[in-house]
Amino acid sequence: MLADMYKGFPCLWDETNISFRFNNRRQEALTDLQEEFNKQSGKNLTQNELKYEIARLRKMCTNEKKQKLFCQQESLIYIPTCAYYDHIAFLEVNVQPFICTICQKVDLSLDQHKKHVASHDGSLPFKCPLCGRGFLSSTNFTVHLRRHVQDYIYNCEVCNKALATTTDLKAHMRVHTGEKPFVCEICGKSFRSLSQFNTHMHCHDDQPQYKCYLCERWFNKKLSREEHIKCVHHKARDKICPVCNKAFNSAKQLRQHREIHAIQKKYVCKICGKRFAQCGGLSGHVKTHGTTLTEMTSKSNDIFYI
Repeated sequence: MLADMYKGFPCLWDETNISFRFNNRRQEALTDLQEEFNKQSGKNLTQNELKYEIARLRKMCTNEKKQKLFCQQESLIYIPTCAYYDHIAFLEVNVQPFICTICQKVDLSLDQHKKHVASHDGSLPFKCPLCGRGFLSSTNFTVHLRRHVQDYIYNCEVCNKALATTTDLKAHMRVHTGEKPFVCEICGKSFRSLSQFNTHMHCHDDQPQYKCYLCERWFNKKLSREEHIKCVHHKARDKICPVCNKAFNSAKQLRQHREIHAIQKKYVCKICGKRFAQCGGLSGHVKTHGTTLTEMTSKSNDIFYI
């Protein structure tokens, strides 16, 4: 009975349900489930007791999922050991283990699994089902969803306006305090919000707008400044090759590196037919023929890779 009722509250287990990411909605659903279950079962479970029983159902589904995976790997016939497995099978999408269909890596966390799968093609792991925007962080993804559906959990103590995050609340309070912390380093004008500041900065488009916090360099784009800080000052290497685990500063460097793992070497010498994993290897090789890559390709209308 509990399994069937639990299935009727998808925000407690279905990650495609928008409210799945909202702790307040999950708590409300758990309270509703508790009342409905106690009413229909005649029991009087506390919320902690209900959570324990739900955890038992999820653990049983995890065990069945592991057994099913083992049978698939060993070419055995899978027979459920749980008598009421049909009632909990829907939980397989939300309980460990999570298997990558590309490299068969096993993850114990759904969010870590999504990040791993996204690393194969360089995409963002958390994608909004309403507008398609992607996010690297599950926290930012959750805030984005809250703004979509206007499910706000913070209120201004002055005017009671509802806001999605503490950051939004802090920014809103400047309306009441008159604080303007965003100051243009070019002309000195100050602004209450970052959006107002960014809009103003377009009037300085003919000159670099973003100064590095750690050196004297200026940049036309904020993204360029952040990439500069990460690569030059912090030397961050957070782009990891899923094949050999080598780390790189940027997604571009990772894409170039992954060419060496390709089964089919796509760069081909038009003179001798020798293949290379990367363009740089082909460029160095054609010099042994007394020519350059530019000269070789200019003599042929064919593309030098397949």
